[in-house]
Amino acid sequence: MNTSKQVNVIVGLLFVGALATLLYFIWDPSRQRDAQARQLMENAHFGGALFALNCSSCHGLTGKGATERGGLPGAVLNDDSRRSTSLGEVSSNVARFRDTIHCGRVGTLMPAWSQSEGGSLNDYQIEQLVALITGVMPAQGGSVSQGDIPSDPNALEQSNHRAEFQPLKHLQQGVTASDSKLVFDDASDLKAESRASPSERPLVRIDDDPTDSVYELASVIDAPGGTLLTKETGAQDNELTLVQASVFQAGDVITVDSETMQVVSAPWVTTLADDVTADATTIAVTDAGSLAAGATVKLASEKVKVVSVNGNSLSIERAVENTTATGHPKDTTVTEQGDTIRVERGQRGTVAGKHNVKAEAVEQGNEAIVERGVQGTKASEHRAGTEVFQGPILPPTGPLTGETGTPPCGQKSALPAATPGPPAPITGTVAISLNDNFFDLNGQQNPTMAAKAGDPITVQLTNKGSQPHNMRFAGADSQLDSGDDVVSSPELVPGGATATLSFTTAQPGTYPYRCDFHPDQMKGEITVTQ
Repeated sequence: MNTSKQVNVIVGLLFVGALATLLYFIWDPSRQRDAQARQLMENAHFGGALFALNCSSCHGLTGKGATERGGLPGAVLNDDSRRSTSLGEVSSNVARFRDTIHCGRVGTLMPAWSQSEGGSLNDYQIEQLVALITGVMPAQGGSVSQGDIPSDPNALEQSNHRAEFQPLKHLQQGVTASDSKLVFDDASDLKAESRASPSERPLVRIDDDPTDSVYELASVIDAPGGTLLTKETGAQDNELTLVQASVFQAGDVITVDSETMQVVSAPWVTTLADDVTADATTIAVTDAGSLAAGATVKLASEKVKVVSVNGNSLSIERAVENTTATGHPKDTTVTEQGDTIRVERGQRGTVAGKHNVKAEAVEQGNEAIVERGVQGTKASEHRAGTEVFQGPILPPTGPLTGETGTPPCGQKSALPAATPGPPAPITGTVAISLNDNFFDLNGQQNPTMAAKAGDPITVQLTNKGSQPHNMRFAGADSQLDSGDDVVSSPELVPGGATATLSFTTAQPGTYPYRCDFHPDQMKGEITVTQ
């Protein structure tokens, strides 16, 4: 090759290299943005898992606090105001939520989550929670730059979906507000026992729109049960040994692998008909069913042995198998102990066969019987295709952060609870402020008020806090939630908003009031005299 050709080749290669470099620099920012968006979404999804495990009991399954369900003590986190594309607002949000999760807040139920303050989360997990809430994932512990802010931070709202069933569950048929039967595309794993006490029934959330703050909770009374075999079963065996045999009852049709069976007998489940003291040797149950002398039954953490059965009355030996005798309230679930069920094999045209350990035994059916509109929610109409989620978790009750010991991150100790002053006389128009979380009347928190019978009262409410509040007075029967209450208008008063409440109490007596969203903290009484 002559020199001229060599020069031309080199020039051509240089040109190709320059063009490739130019194209790379043109394409690279887009590649970086796509990679950053993927990383942000992945971290937000991890944050969603952390949120469901650690935070949803106070802030709600959807992260909307008391606007999701009255009584939740946590702040509203899933809100447009928490996500922004403005650098200043984003920086402020990121710093505030990072600090709050790290250190907790003295005087509230918000604990310090950081491992350095005795919590369970490392710094990177805290950043993942911040990403979930704010839509931004800056360098760990670092400040926010404009490049950290996605163009659509609201897209992360759906990442907090860790309350979903696996497999997902949807209503196969629409329901009215009065329907007690729900038909699912997949009713497995609802874990309901028809004879369990109401307090031990699983809850489900029926929600037409997972981003909506309005939804319904239902208590599952009965649903198809499912469990696993713990022992290999041959084709001639009429007993199945299971992880939890009490999920089935006589008459259930179940499948194991491809074989259909009918349950002949299973451990009996019932409830206490009356309270039981720690020294009682006779207990009454709602239905003794197949219970017989010699059976061992479980009441909460205590196991007892049935000595004899007389109708629905059981004579028992207390605290067997190294358990401790304690008192048990009415409606406590009473479960016969046992891990086997008797079945009729090869039903509905199927052939009895061998089934291995860990094979699934699943009750046939896609229907569940439920109690609608529980825990203060309202039974509503729902369309076919509505997704059903796992129900809420009860929030913690205390102690408040900083109430005992050394407050985290050098915060000041929590102030003692305010002591209500003498009854405050009210008449005509009264101004009361709503704060996080107490009522304030002229500096008196959650005041006891005094009024004269027959005096018309108008309460002017101003929400000076950041959380939603309201005010509810008991009606003539002196009982809250009995149908004659007087509630502020509007019923939900967001931060900075106002509301009014007017009533006239004709009869002397004591009438309670409260905030529906913080009933354990914001409450008091009004004493009415002649």
